[in-house]
Amino acid sequence: MFNKDKRSMALMLILGDGNLHRRPDGYSLLSIDHGIAQADYQAWKAQLLSDIFNREVKVRTGHKGKSVQVQIMNNVFRAWHKFTYPSNKKDIARILPFIRQPEMALAIWLMDDGYVEPSKNKKAPNSLSARFRIFTCDQNEATQQKIIEWFKTNFNVVLKIKQAWNKKQQRHYPYLKMNQEDSLKLWGQIREFILQFKSMQYKFRYIEQVYQLRVVQRIPDRRFKSTFDDMIRPPSNSEKT
Repeated sequence: MFNKDKRSMALMLILGDGNLHRRPDGYSLLSIDHGIAQADYQAWKAQLLSDIFNREVKVRTGHKGKSVQVQIMNNVFRAWHKFTYPSNKKDIARILPFIRQPEMALAIWLMDDGYVEPSKNKKAPNSLSARFRIFTCDQNEATQQKIIEWFKTNFNVVLKIKQAWNKKQQRHYPYLKMNQEDSLKLWGQIREFILQFKSMQYKFRYIEQVYQLRVVQRIPDRRFKSTFDDMIRPPSNSEKT
């Protein structure tokens, strides 16, 4: 029987950019494709799969050198594909119950399909806030709700379904969003793991900046009363008295 922890680690790679495929010859494979700038992150995934399946998994370039790819075939993927891809479409709700390391899964999911939404208040142009989004536009409403329940159960945070307009496709698509408080709470749990990848430091720069201010330095959020510079400047003599 396939080790449940190893199964969990392999399946968490499918939450985001990873995919299971059924080939015409009956074999099934797991494939992951990332931009060339994320080669360090892809190398880590290749090593993880190597450790899970006890075989060397190599990173190859694709798309004329613009991407880095990982592929591995295994008999177990046939059953996984049948269960997690009903109607040949990925259903994240069927993957989540098998995840045994939720923090690690969250970190991978955010690195793959996440986004840090920064914003500044008009009354304090130098202030900054940040919150997480997870793009789940290929999942139906029932699955979106299952994802929300998974976050509530495992992290006690609340996600909301939002809609974004795709101008090119001329349609709305759903994504999941959380507030800054919950975003900082989760970031505190996974930041050290994510920031080990140089390619991810830029993507998560805003949430890290806010984390340093609000959590590490404990500077209160006074965006409506002062500017960012006001918050970090030392008090004047008149303010001390």
